[in-house]
Amino acid sequence: MTVHLVVVTLAVLAVTFAARFPSPSEATAATTPQFVFSGVAGSAQSRVDTYFRAGPSLQTRDSITALVARPDVASVRSAGAISPVSSFSSGVSIATAASGEAGAGIKPLADIVDPQKPYAVYEASAGDTVGGIAKQFGISVRTFLENNPTVPENYTIKVGQQFIVPRKDGILYKVGHGDTVDSIVAQYDNITAGTVIEFRPNAIRDPKALQQGEYLLLPGATVKPPPPPPPPPKVTTPSGGGTITGGGSGPRPGGSGKFVFPLARWHGISDQFGSPRGGGTYHTGIDLDLFGMHHSNVFSSCAGVVTKVEYLTYSYGYHVIVDCGEGWTTLYAHFDQINVSPGQRVSQGTLLGISGLTGFTTGEHLHFEIRFQGAYVNPADYLPF
Repeated sequence: MTVHLVVVTLAVLAVTFAARFPSPSEATAATTPQFVFSGVAGSAQSRVDTYFRAGPSLQTRDSITALVARPDVASVRSAGAISPVSSFSSGVSIATAASGEAGAGIKPLADIVDPQKPYAVYEASAGDTVGGIAKQFGISVRTFLENNPTVPENYTIKVGQQFIVPRKDGILYKVGHGDTVDSIVAQYDNITAGTVIEFRPNAIRDPKALQQGEYLLLPGATVKPPPPPPPPPKVTTPSGGGTITGGGSGPRPGGSGKFVFPLARWHGISDQFGSPRGGGTYHTGIDLDLFGMHHSNVFSSCAGVVTKVEYLTYSYGYHVIVDCGEGWTTLYAHFDQINVSPGQRVSQGTLLGISGLTGFTTGEHLHFEIRFQGAYVNPADYLPF
């Protein structure tokens, strides 16, 4: 009897232990039963999966870089395998920031590798030199000087002065009234319309319908050499001869009828046409000294159509270009005020604007150019300066 009770007791204890501590295989097989909640059938998945599933408020979000950059994606192009919204590594940030270009170091990488504009505007810092800036942007000194023609012969650069820098060697051209790709390339040597159109940063859609005011880079283009000087013109000189120093409300006549003087008076020539600038470049116009004659009237030297009116803070500053017809153009630089607009027809002596100190200048003067079929010519060959 005693043995029987012991056997029964052991059996009861075994059953109780098995119920409280199932075997591993039995525990794995246990699943959450099917259920219905708000009319939606549940699934028989483990409690572990349910416990660690993130709720809607914890969903993974895009990186901060992508979130910040997204508003700009529409205006940025991908360059090869480089994402237009990729963040910079510290090395790339430092390298691009060192270029001195506005926004460098924070622009999307694609905009540095595959720029949307054919130029950069550079602001000079302490210690900058013409050669140093050119090297920094990977262009020749000649290219830098040809695109910044008012840099003086001694290469004086002041902190804060701005320069326009092409993305590669060539000539930057700002589209004027009525310009087409064909008419632009005809003004320079070593350039074709196809080269201009295929240069990606130019973003040309229609070569015959260019947007006035946009810049185009003419890769590898060079300025045409000047044509032979004309025969000495028959001119009318002021009484007594010498430098014109008198007053007057309009320009003095001169030349053989094509051109008249752009000023009523000036002190003399502060910088002659053709003076060397280095890098194979030269002064492309003639500078008429206006020291002490602040805000002199500047007149059109020829009859024609105004093709460009520019308000630059660098180079020529505020300036005007007039198409005189038959391949001739004139340029007038460093205005403080411009009184004409693109497309306007002017006569000899029409008031173009008021002289000043805008752009790259160390003293008030009028920078005056005459060009024939894109080539710079010496104004003194056509007017008795």
